[in-house]
Amino acid sequence: MQNTKKKKTARNIILITAAVIIVAVAAWAIVSSRNQHNDQTSQGIVLDENAEAWDGNMNDLSGGKDGIKIPGYGELTVPKNDSTWNITLANPKDNHCYFRYTITVNDDTLYKSDLIEPGKAIKQFKVSKRLDPGDYEIYLKISTYSMDDDLTPMNGANIKSVLHVI
Repeated sequence: MQNTKKKKTARNIILITAAVIIVAVAAWAIVSSRNQHNDQTSQGIVLDENAEAWDGNMNDLSGGKDGIKIPGYGELTVPKNDSTWNITLANPKDNHCYFRYTITVNDDTLYKSDLIEPGKAIKQFKVSKRLDPGDYEIYLKISTYSMDDDLTPMNGANIKSVLHVI
């Protein structure tokens, strides 16, 4: 009888210990998940320090009356062996979202901006790689984000153009 009681007590201790471990692991997972989300948003909103007030007109703005206005880009030209490009990366003033530009050529990311507020533009930026003379297929990816602390991704665009390096 005493042996059976000891077995029940040992089994209860094992069950209670297992339950405590399960609850602790679940609590850790919840806290860890929240901390990961907080790490992403606690870094704050990083606005691009090179963005300046911009009231320029671009000929081609897609987006309806209430949609996100996306600038259009025709053929672009930059000097050979120059790592500083003078291309306007704008977020039209009527938008209610942040823009982030990522520029790629031949699957190489040459530039990625921080967030650009509506009505601002980056007019000059440094690229990570100088290009030899020639014509290249360039992609200007515009990622858009809500203007709250969550920075919720919104619709964006991937604009394909021709880059002339002369």
